[in-house]
Amino acid sequence: MKTLLAIDGGGLFGVGVANWMPKLDNWKFDYYAGTSVGAILAACYAFGIEPLKVQEMFNGNFPKRIFTKPGFPQNLNPLRSSTYDNKEVKKVLLEVFGDAKVGDTKFPLIIVAWNYEKRKEKVFTHKFNSDYLLRDAVLASMSAPTYFPVAEIRENPKAPLEKLGDGGVCGNDPSLAGLAAMRDDKIKIKDIKCLSICTGGDPKEKKLKIHHKLNWLPVVIDVITLGNVGYTSYGIKHILDERYLRVAPDTLPDGSMDNFDLVPKIKKVWETYDHMEAYRFLNTPQAQAK
Repeated sequence: MKTLLAIDGGGLFGVGVANWMPKLDNWKFDYYAGTSVGAILAACYAFGIEPLKVQEMFNGNFPKRIFTKPGFPQNLNPLRSSTYDNKEVKKVLLEVFGDAKVGDTKFPLIIVAWNYEKRKEKVFTHKFNSDYLLRDAVLASMSAPTYFPVAEIRENPKAPLEKLGDGGVCGNDPSLAGLAAMRDDKIKIKDIKCLSICTGGDPKEKKLKIHHKLNWLPVVIDVITLGNVGYTSYGIKHILDERYLRVAPDTLPDGSMDNFDLVPKIKKVWETYDHMEAYRFLNTPQAQAK
């Protein structure tokens, strides 16, 4: 049985996941897949960084360095395309991953991003697009629209420049991309087990209110983020059946993924969230997922 860890995007909600993962007793997955902040986490684990070290990173100044606003005079421009700069993000990712390529990770890694110019997904794996710098693939996946600038990267110095962004617009739950990569390695469906982590937890029910065109904006955002997550999870569950477990706390706070005021509550929810179902799922040959 080969195991896959798939981690959704979710900005600062990823701090909670980083604090929860050590509870799995340093379980080494055979494959790691991630989108946005999930790409950062998955890349760290696949790179060989231990969960306790990743927890330390996310409890330190790592998140604040990621969400760094542009300095003067750019911060005075009300028409700038993104709330945050990516200059500090690039420094952080360089410190963590150096010049390693996607194909250099200790364990196979799958990262989901979006190609704006080609208007299609861009998936990095140990077999496809594996020569891109790991830090560039992570940067692309986490470059959420309006939050961060478009990530401009290239496969090598002579390759054309690509404009990529957050994988959350097409595959915020990277389980399907991870499953596809495992099938590329000729692993049979019956031999695949997937632990999928819903970084932001179960979505809360909201009353739909649409009074004018602008009120469609939150609906569209929900479709992009929650819609593709739910649809992907629905499909993977029916493919893997009892070999699929979706971890999604239902007491996480609602709020923006860059709201640092929510971090203490996010950490508390994940620190107290029962890990035993996931632990048994991974350690039992025929674990039953709810």
